[in-house]
Amino acid sequence: MKAPLPSPALPSPALSSPALASPALPSPALASGPLLSRPLLWSTAAITALALFTSLLGLLATWPYAAAAPSWALQARGQDLGNLLALVCLVAGATRAARGSLRGLQVWAGALLYLGYAFVIYAMTVPFGPLFLPYVAVLGLSCYALGFALPRAPRPTLAAGPARVAGWLLSVVAGLFALLWFASIVGGLRTGTVPPELAETGLPANPVHVLDLALVLPGMALTAALARRGSATARLLLAPWLVFTALMGASIVATLLASGVLAPTLAMSVVTLAGIAGATTVLTTTSPVEGRN
Repeated sequence: MKAPLPSPALPSPALSSPALASPALPSPALASGPLLSRPLLWSTAAITALALFTSLLGLLATWPYAAAAPSWALQARGQDLGNLLALVCLVAGATRAARGSLRGLQVWAGALLYLGYAFVIYAMTVPFGPLFLPYVAVLGLSCYALGFALPRAPRPTLAAGPARVAGWLLSVVAGLFALLWFASIVGGLRTGTVPPELAETGLPANPVHVLDLALVLPGMALTAALARRGSATARLLLAPWLVFTALMGASIVATLLASGVLAPTLAMSVVTLAGIAGATTVLTTTSPVEGRN
């Protein structure tokens, strides 16, 4: 006689029930896939190479700013130092964003905001020379990279507390710089003279005033107001604006240190540290939600 065949083991209903199965949950800091496409990564590489090339030349060679006014050349070299820090943030953020990190994407976007701002100034104010086309290329690539990446980015979830704190911090920074620039401009208009800081540069108008009052400071204030009201898109932009603030503050501190002025250096150091603290707070409490709407 043959031994009876053992009956096959039946799966336990408790284990086979789809309702009770435990799906693998994604990390709250990661989206479902890469957040930067291959063309955007190639654009980032080109921006990095060109900005590194022009910034090192500005710091190490005398000819890029030889025809500029001394005060403006000093500011340009401070911007060059800030560029190097921004490129570290750009590469680190792109590396993380390519792996699906929303926080990495936000750091990358903040570095591009800074580089776009800086290279508008280079392209429009540095005397014409061999670096003109690289300046224009970094400006264009930075703007288009932001334009293609941010509309498709997942919108983050962010607790109301950090959103309010970051929003008020951005509002304060925007308000203080607006008051500073208006004091200079209105003072010059009242006396019928060119503001001293503009006269030193030899330029017809201060590009920093133009960019800040037309675009940057209103953008900060609008983002802050909408983020406090719960806008997901505004909350996506909070960290990039704060990264921008920290990088810009660091470049201004470098310029002021080279100028040997103490009080403005301390004030800008506070702004820089506030930007770092605000960006860190937002990034560490950010997680993406499903979808890119």
